[in-house]
Amino acid sequence: MARIYWYRIATFGAAFALSVAMAGKPASASIDMVDGARSVVQHKPLSDCNTKAKNALNTVLQGAFEAGTGTGQWMAFGPADSGGNSSAAAAIHCYPVNDGYVVTLTCAVDIPPNPESATALCGKLATAFGIQNAAVTTQQGAALWH
Repeated sequence: MARIYWYRIATFGAAFALSVAMAGKPASASIDMVDGARSVVQHKPLSDCNTKAKNALNTVLQGAFEAGTGTGQWMAFGPADSGGNSSAAAAIHCYPVNDGYVVTLTCAVDIPPNPESATALCGKLATAFGIQNAAVTTQQGAALWH
């Protein structure tokens, strides 16, 4: 009985020491996310935004699709790796305003394996969409493992 008790204490101690040792390791990957450019376009129909959004996403990423029919929320992902996962994603949102629309960009990348930042991805999308003065509004980074 005492032998089992000491065996459990030793196992717990080893597991605790291993978890403490691993907790001090730097993050092996992070998610870089950006709320990209925002633009107001006057005197153009919402369908113009939807067409430009789909084309821009397909130019920079692949497989652009609307999140739901008529939502104006377009998404696309980067190429998949051998496991079927993508390390880049973006969304373009088209919202009607008066006789025009507002368009916003949101980008996210997993670094590594993706070599470029979310800011660079949103810059490429803004250029492909035709947004002038594509300034990034906010940027966040989040570690996946600490």
